This record gives sequence, structure tokens and C-alpha cells, in this order.
Amino acid sequence: MKSNIKFLSLFFVLCILITGCMDSSFNKKININNIKSDISGFYKKFSTDYLDEEITVVNKDIIGWDGEVVKYIDTNNKVSRCTVIIYGEDEKSTSEYYFIDGYIYVTTLKEYYTYPIYYSYNRPIDIMYRTFDEAVIYDGIIYELVNGEFIKKNIEDIKIPYTSLQEINEATGE
Repeated sequence: MKSNIKFLSLFFVLCILITGCMDSSFNKKININNIKSDISGFYKKFSTDYLDEEITVVNKDIIGWDGEVVKYIDTNNKVSRCTVIIYGEDEKSTSEYYFIDGYIYVTTLKEYYTYPIYYSYNRPIDIMYRTFDEAVIYDGIIYELVNGEFIKKNIEDIKIPYTSLQEINEATGE
């Protein structure tokens, strides 16, 4: 009887350990060097296609926001890149979405003004400071670049306006 309890306890502990190890080994680690290499290849192809006039540019207003979406569509009628610009009273957010095979690479530049835009339309806008964030959306999970490593984040904690092309399309009424 005691040996059965010991065996079941040991078996239970081993099952927990194996499950934990399997879970961590099946989680694909996002390598920043691979991402940079993919982005570099994307830029080269995108630049060549754009110069060869193989990219169509489409501008759309965002419904319900003071902003716009610029879509870059390739010859296969596939969106390869989107720029989302949202204007606020005291900030401007520019998010770039790069649709690379298997994931979406997102950069967000936020510029914070010294005073609200409506305060004075006659003077140039002074930027108090800027923030720049990078993220990857892979299999519906968002990873933010923190100290040179992509860290898994909750959607609520991330600072990007949209998490998929479908959400961007819905924002422009498509």
C-alpha cells in the first residue's frame, strides 16, 4: 500500500515536470537576430518593388478617430505594410505594421507635444519628447521588445492601436 502511494506520488510529480518541460520546449522563442534579418530582407524587397511600381498605395481615414491608414499592396493584392497615424490633442502616434511570413512586426513612434494643437494653429508644434516601441505579433500573441529581447505581453499592456490586419480593415470600414 505504501509503495503504491509512493509510486503514484512520484508518477504525479513526474507528470507535472514533464508537462512543464514540454510546454516550455514547444514555445517558439522569438530571436531578435532572426527578426532583424527578416526586416532587412523585407525592406530590400519592398524598396525594389516600390521603385519598380509594383506597390499600390491606398489611403483611408480611420472611422471615429482623427487619423488615417496608408496601405501598401503588392502585385498579388496582398497588404505587405500598413502605416497607422492617429492624432490626439497633445500627441501623434505613428504605427508601422510589416506583414512578414508568419508574423507581424510593429513599430510605434509617439510624439508628445508641449501644448495641445488647438491651442495655437499659427505656431509650429514643438515636440516635448518621443517614445519608440517595437513588437511582434506571432500566432495571436504579442511580444514587446524589452532590453533587446522579445517578452510576451498581454494585449491590455501593449501600446499598439491594432493587433491584426482585420482590425485595421474594420477601423477604416472595409
